[in-house]
This record gives sequence, C-alpha cells and structure tokens, in this order.
Amino acid sequence: MNIAKGKKDMSGSNLVKRIRQGDEQAFEELFCEYYYDLYSFAYQFTSCEERAKDLVQDVFIKVWKRREKWKINRSVKAYLFKAIRNSAINHINKRGRRSEVREIFSREEFQNIKDSVGFGHEEDDLIDQIWNAVEAMPKRRRRVFILYHRNGLSYDEISDVLDISRKTVENHMGLALKDIRAQIG
Repeated sequence: MNIAKGKKDMSGSNLVKRIRQGDEQAFEELFCEYYYDLYSFAYQFTSCEERAKDLVQDVFIKVWKRREKWKINRSVKAYLFKAIRNSAINHINKRGRRSEVREIFSREEFQNIKDSVGFGHEEDDLIDQIWNAVEAMPKRRRRVFILYHRNGLSYDEISDVLDISRKTVENHMGLALKDIRAQIG
C-alpha cells in the first residue's frame, strides 16, 4: 500500500552536493520530485491552495539561497517535509488563524492516488472504507499514517518531521491499523 516506495530516492548525498555547487538542474529535479507531496502536506495545515503553494515555494527559495551551507541529517525528503511543517506552523502563528488548521484530504486527491495505483471497481469499496477510517482518525495519527503510506517516509523520518519520538510514531501506526481493521472488520 506504500505508493511512494517506488519513487526514485532523492536523498543521496550526490544530489545535495550538486545543489550546494549551484547545479540548477539538480535543484529542478528536487523541485519536480517533491513539489506535489510537499504541497499536499502544506495544504493540510493551511486549507488554502494559494497559501500551500506559497509555503512550498518559500521553502525551495530558502534551500536555493542557503544551498552552500545546506546540511541534511537524514534524507532530503525528511528535511523538506520538516521545513514545510515548520513554515506552516510559523505562518499560522503569525496570522493567528489556528482555526484554519485542518487535516482532511479531499476525496478527489485520494481518488488520484487510487487511479495511479490502478485499483479496479471491486477494490473501490474497500479503499473507501479504509479512507473513511483514515478521515476519522485523530489528526496526529492521520498525519503519521499518510506520511508513511502516501509519502513513503520511514518511521525515523516521520519522527523527525513531526518532532515526536519513534516510539510515538510506532504507536500511532499501530493504532491507525487497529482503527482501519475495526472500520472494515
């Protein structure tokens, strides 16, 4: 079910090295590889397409401007997701609009995921039941589940992105799977 696992791994030190050296093509590869996932993640915080796009653009601008000193501890993917999270929280705090923070993905977006995987009609009911269970989860559990299954982050990367312990990530994933089993059981 981990859709993103098949994506090309861009966390290699070679890409970061090329970007640090000012390689615009490497930067463009990074942007193209992660833009949609980062936009979707930012949208969870802002519930506004334009603000989400702006947050992603701002993160990439900061990466490019600070490229010579750019340091990656885990992976490029984890770094970018954490940067989006921090930017979104800063934006919300600056605006004082905590009520805008919503965690619900649209059914359209999930349909795009289903279509890209190639599920048939017989699986649609099961997928809808799973998605309903995901929508009903508490926000942090839902975030952990989506970062793992949709965005392909490891437990350690999720821990880093959300500033929670790996054990907490494991607990949320276990509870998420329990919620799904209860929903479709």
